[in-house]
Amino acid sequence: MDVDKQMREAVRNGSQESVEDVRFTKEMELRIRGAIAKNKHKNRNRIFVAGSLAACLAVTAVGMHQQGWFPQLPSGKNVTNAIATTATKTNNKEANQNSVMVSAEEAVLPLKKVIPALSKMTIRVDRTSYGISDLMLLEGDNERAKVAYDIQTGQIESFTINGDRGEQKEGKLPSAKTAENAASAFLQAFLGEESKTYQLVETQIYSDEHMVKDPWMSVNYQRIENGQPVPFDVMSVGIDQREQVAFFGRLNKSEQAFFTKLTDAMPDLSPSLLLLDKEKNHDGMSFILGKTNKEGHQVSLVITGNGQALEHYRLLFKDEKEAKSQKRAEGAKALEQERQFLNKLLGADSENYRLLDANHPGLYLRYYNGMPVLSDEISIETTDSGHLEYFNKGLESFEPSQYPDVSTAVSEEVAIKELSEHMKLRYVQNPRIQPQSKQGDMWQPILEYTPAVSFMQRGREDGQEWYIDATNGKMVYGTGDNGLAYDQLNTKEAHPIESPKEYVKVRSKDEAKALLQAEFGIQVDDSTYRESNRDGRKEYVWNDKNDKYIGVEVLAETGSVVGLGTPRSDTAVTVKREQAEEAALAFLPKYVDPGIKEVQLAKVIQPDEANPVSSGEWEFRYLMSKDGIPVQDRWPKVAYSVTVDPSSGKVTKFENYRETHELVELPASDEIVSKDKAVEEYLRVMPLKLVYLMRDVDGQKLAQPKLAYVPWSDEKLAFKYITLDAVTGKIITK
Repeated sequence: MDVDKQMREAVRNGSQESVEDVRFTKEMELRIRGAIAKNKHKNRNRIFVAGSLAACLAVTAVGMHQQGWFPQLPSGKNVTNAIATTATKTNNKEANQNSVMVSAEEAVLPLKKVIPALSKMTIRVDRTSYGISDLMLLEGDNERAKVAYDIQTGQIESFTINGDRGEQKEGKLPSAKTAENAASAFLQAFLGEESKTYQLVETQIYSDEHMVKDPWMSVNYQRIENGQPVPFDVMSVGIDQREQVAFFGRLNKSEQAFFTKLTDAMPDLSPSLLLLDKEKNHDGMSFILGKTNKEGHQVSLVITGNGQALEHYRLLFKDEKEAKSQKRAEGAKALEQERQFLNKLLGADSENYRLLDANHPGLYLRYYNGMPVLSDEISIETTDSGHLEYFNKGLESFEPSQYPDVSTAVSEEVAIKELSEHMKLRYVQNPRIQPQSKQGDMWQPILEYTPAVSFMQRGREDGQEWYIDATNGKMVYGTGDNGLAYDQLNTKEAHPIESPKEYVKVRSKDEAKALLQAEFGIQVDDSTYRESNRDGRKEYVWNDKNDKYIGVEVLAETGSVVGLGTPRSDTAVTVKREQAEEAALAFLPKYVDPGIKEVQLAKVIQPDEANPVSSGEWEFRYLMSKDGIPVQDRWPKVAYSVTVDPSSGKVTKFENYRETHELVELPASDEIVSKDKAVEEYLRVMPLKLVYLMRDVDGQKLAQPKLAYVPWSDEKLAFKYITLDAVTGKIITK
């Protein structure tokens, strides 16, 4: 359907901090796709897509780029000394004034004087952490440029003109000489006398890996002292095809010292590398260092704070062919190389990290007091030739004094009793794990025991979809896969449904119009119309004068209606939950799949909820149900959703999320093993283990580590899917 709805669905697993202020735009969509593509090859059989989206959304979307933005920079010395003096003063405040914060307006002023077009823009502070503030420069509501600056000194760390590759016509980048003249003029105006301490090193074409930004001529400089280059004291100016500044970045003193320290552990991170790109990234900075010529290489880094710790490192290859030619180290050789790198990078602290899965090198988890510290993990990959290809470290570690004493935890017996009370039944129509069957490889439905309906159970997984709080012995559930909150709601009521004998069918634009008129009383003749086809579904879509979505979604092959919607009447919120839920349950039987006899409530989104998934209306999501037992398809997600206007109490949207749409015969629930035996078998394979948590069930960093009991398989079952067949009482793994 509409982009807003698609993006809300895509980020349903995003953290609240990352996505609460998101506005979904075309630029955002492009950036999200780039983030997904970037992380596909790092999957390691774990669900990283949602994390990629959440991380991507934490960075403000790239704005549109307009032609003819900046006046031509002078190529000579005819730049006023007043501008140079102002820039120098702002960027070189005395140490004894560090207690005074430099405002965003003060920091950006030198840029505005050098680039007059910036003076028309307003400033929005997006994020400040570790003394670095991330700003967005706006023209109206349009995001035009990003600036990161040190709030103590006012020094500009990086500056980027937001560019959308689709907005500009193809054109040639300027020659190296022209780019160098423009870059030199900019630096003279912006840095004044300081610019004379830097020497031109190399000029090259730079394109970011995912083509989000327009390419630029990267003019690179190195500071020279006593005739010698200062390690990692580099800066660069990007000049675009209009011969104007598109980027400026420099490495500050802390970053220079940190990178110098890393060179012993990472030979590919040498002081000869150039700064190609830099921008604020969550609680630190991200960098691209390297060269783009045939002999050079590039590295991508993310550091937390202002040079405190390495979060991410990746060796970038020139092209796909070179990447495929790199043989990854395996087995004992990989383990030996990984341990050597960890020792160099972390020193004595490396001994606190243990291999999570003995069958697969490359993933290490911190231990403290002999107990796992979940989320404090390191991923590392090396090449057969001994290069560090990939390094990623999770959250910053806590100080030893912050870890609670193990003696404060409830006993394992108390935790097991809590687990037993929460063990429940679930049907899965098309499970990813197959019970033994005479039908070969055919998918067979399964009735299983599970502590959490909202998640698929996996062995020794570094995550906490649910845990037992060791301070009070109580079960804590997170919002499940795809926004499923069934366990959190703790409701077991099944609502009877008298489903239709056949689907409502729509096979043309006129039939879609007629259905919208009959269901919502809405006319679409004056609205903009379009059709779309994707993933076996077809949409008949109208956008009203306010660009709001009106439409019908059908299965392309049969015309069966699986979604329809119209805008809410106004922004008032007067309808209570009981009235809205009653309207949703009354509407639901019209469009559920034929044969559905009951549903269970799986999630409620309130109108005033600060949730990127919410449209600002009441929304009720349901699972299928049989004999009071929730029923799922292959994935743990809702089957149906109904949205209710909080001002009128009328239904505005329906969505059928199911993938298969056919119903299958499910196993009977009257001949199953007892819950006690199920718990006994579960604990045989997934015993509870006392651990430290660094994040809560919603993925937010805790103020200090927390003691909890989690299911913890042996290494052989690490990351494998596990289910407990309620009929046989046996564990099945895959």
